[in-house]
Amino acid sequence: MFARRGRALVRMTLVNKKTWTALALAPLLLLLSACAGGAGPSGSESSTPVRNGSLTIGTNGQEPPCIAPAENAGLNGPELSRPLTDSVIYENPKTGKLEPWLASSWTISPDGLDYTFTLRKGVTFSDGQKWDAAAFKANLDYIVNPATKSPMSASYIAPYAGSTVVNADTLKVHLSTPYSAFLRVLAQGFFGVVSPKEIADAPGNICADPIGTGPFTLVKWTKGQSVEYTRNDAYNWGPPGTHTGAAYLKTYTVLILAEDATRYNALASGQVDAVDWVPAQSIASAKQNSSIGILQATTPGHPFTWWLNTTRAPFNDLKVRQALVTGIDRAQIVKSVLFGQYKTATGFLTSSTLDYAKNDIPFNVTKANQLLDEAGWTKRDSAGYRTKDGKRLTAYYPTSSAIAYRVQIAEQIQAQAKKLGVDIEIQYPTAQQLSERTISGDYDINSGIWGTNTPDILWLKYDSKNITTPQRIGLNSSRLSDPKVDQYVQEARETTDASTQAALYEKAQARLIELAPAIPLFDDQRVVAYNKDTVHGLSLETAYPAPYVFDAWTSGN
Repeated sequence: MFARRGRALVRMTLVNKKTWTALALAPLLLLLSACAGGAGPSGSESSTPVRNGSLTIGTNGQEPPCIAPAENAGLNGPELSRPLTDSVIYENPKTGKLEPWLASSWTISPDGLDYTFTLRKGVTFSDGQKWDAAAFKANLDYIVNPATKSPMSASYIAPYAGSTVVNADTLKVHLSTPYSAFLRVLAQGFFGVVSPKEIADAPGNICADPIGTGPFTLVKWTKGQSVEYTRNDAYNWGPPGTHTGAAYLKTYTVLILAEDATRYNALASGQVDAVDWVPAQSIASAKQNSSIGILQATTPGHPFTWWLNTTRAPFNDLKVRQALVTGIDRAQIVKSVLFGQYKTATGFLTSSTLDYAKNDIPFNVTKANQLLDEAGWTKRDSAGYRTKDGKRLTAYYPTSSAIAYRVQIAEQIQAQAKKLGVDIEIQYPTAQQLSERTISGDYDINSGIWGTNTPDILWLKYDSKNITTPQRIGLNSSRLSDPKVDQYVQEARETTDASTQAALYEKAQARLIELAPAIPLFDDQRVVAYNKDTVHGLSLETAYPAPYVFDAWTSGN
C-alpha cells in the first residue's frame, strides 16, 4: 500500500527541489500493454465517480517552451495543453476510428481538396467566445501564419490553402494537394483550438496562457516546477465514450520532476497520485506491485533517433553516415540503458505505426571501418581518432541533459564511436541556445522522438520541403534532400488508395535505410503508473499518447 501524507506540504517539498523538469485502421492502434488494462482507463469501471477531488501527476523534465498546442512540439506538449483544449476530431482509443468531437460531421470532395466540416453547437471557450466556423478558421489560419512560428503543427497541415465560412456552423477547408493524413492529425493534442478573441487581440499571450474549450482552465504555470489547473464548470462536450458534464476533478496539477528516481519514488511514497514516463529501470517492479496500475503504449510515429546533419561535414559524406549507423551496436545500448523494456528500432517508423515496414540495420564493425577508410579517414591521431588532411573526424552533438537515459545513450554511442575513430563531442547548451542551434542547423547530430498517428511523419522528417528556412520552421532534422524520398512520401500523402500508400511508404523506408540520414535507436514507450487504490478513469489518448484526465477521479484524497 501507499503511504499517504499531507499533500500541501509534500508538494511544496517537491517543487522546491532542483528543477524537474480513413485508410486501414487496425495497424494504427497502439500496441497496448497486457497489464493493468493497457492504455485503457484506470481503476474499476463499476465504481461510482467521486466529484471535486484532486489529482497530481509527476512528469519528466521535457517541459515545452509553450503550452499552447500549435506553439510546441515537445513530448509533453499535449499533456499540458489537452486539459485546456479540445480537438475537432477524436480518435477512438479502442477502435482507432475517427469520430466527431468539436465537429459533428464532415465530407470530403472527390478530388480530396475540400473538406466541409459541420461544427458542434453549444460549445464555448472559457472566455465566453463561441465555437463556430469563424473560430475554426481563425485557428487554422493562426497555425500556418509564419508569425506564429509553429514548430510542428504548421508542417502537419502544410497543404492547408485557406478556408471559407459557409455559415456559422459550417467551414469549408481547402487544400493545395490531397492529404490523406489531414483528418487524423487534426485529432492530435497539437491541434487543440484556442479562443479566436485571444488570437485576434492577444496572440502574444497564447504561448503561456492559451484559452481553450477544454475541461479545465489554467490557474498558474510555474516554469520548471508545475502547471496547475481548475475545472471548467461550463464544460459539457467531452469526446465520444466519455461522461456527460464537467470533469470529475476539481483541480489537476502536473509537477515537473526531471529526476527519474525522484519521480517514481514520489508515487511509491504517496506524494503524487500518478507519474508519467515511468523510467525503464522501474517498469518491471511497477508491474509487479499490486498497488500500482500501469498504462502503456508504443508511441506511433518515429523512433527515438539520432539525426545526422547531411548538409555539412562530416555527415555530408554518405559513407561516414553509413559507417556510424552500422558501426554502433544499437541493440546492446538499448538493452543496457533501457533494461530490456524497449524494442530496438528496425527502421524509420515505430512498429505500432500504419504502413510500418521492418528493415534490417545490421551491426558490423568491420564494414564500418571499411567505409571510413573508403571515405579517406585512414590516419589516426595520438588519441586514436581518425584524421584526414590533418583534421580530426569530429561531430558535435548539442543536446539537453534533462533526461537521464538520453545522456546515457549519448555517452555509450560516444564510447563506441571512439573505437571506430569518430570523435563525438557532446555539448549541453542552455535550452534557448539549443533551440536556436536546432533552428539554424548549427549541429552535426540532433536527437528526438516524433510521435504521430500517421506514417506521414516520413514526409515531415525527410522531405526536402521541411528543411527549416528563415520563413518556416521545418522538421527535417537531418536536412536530407533526396528526389526519390521526396517523390515517395509526397505521392503517399496524396493517394487515396491504401495499398498504393503502403507500397510507397515501404519504398521510402527502404530508401532511407540506404541513405542513412539517422540512427534509429528504439520504439518509444509511454508508460504511466498510478495508485490503483485512489486513481480511477485515467487513460492515455490514442492520437498522441498522453495522460487524459477528463474522466479521471480520485478517492481518499
